Amino acid sequence: MAMQHWDTVTIVGVGLIGGSIGLALRERKLARRVIGVGRNAMKLRQAQECGAVTETTADIVAGVADADLIVVCTPIEQVAPHILKAARHCRDNALLTDVGSTKQRIVADVEQALSGDRG
Repeated sequence: MAMQHWDTVTIVGVGLIGGSIGLALRERKLARRVIGVGRNAMKLRQAQECGAVTETTADIVAGVADADLIVVCTPIEQVAPHILKAARHCRDNALLTDVGSTKQRIVADVEQALSGDRG
């Protein structure tokens, strides 16, 4: 079975889980670019130095602009806001996912926000 390859993957939150995903993508050569998005400059620098990401930014809008795949790796309460912001600024065919351990709250928050966009 062939593995999916992406040109650009954006990881929002490059802590333990996000960094591990970035390392796996890079080690397996599944993405040409892996962009790390975060607020902590030290964590972003560490992620780049250890090879988990190829570039970093604190700006989620810039970070998701060219992404084929966006993986949100933040605490549960931050996932829905990040998904919604990324969805408004990423390419139409980008795939958005998260690593949250529970989906009920995330889905409810995203559906509620999207229902407000329709009116």
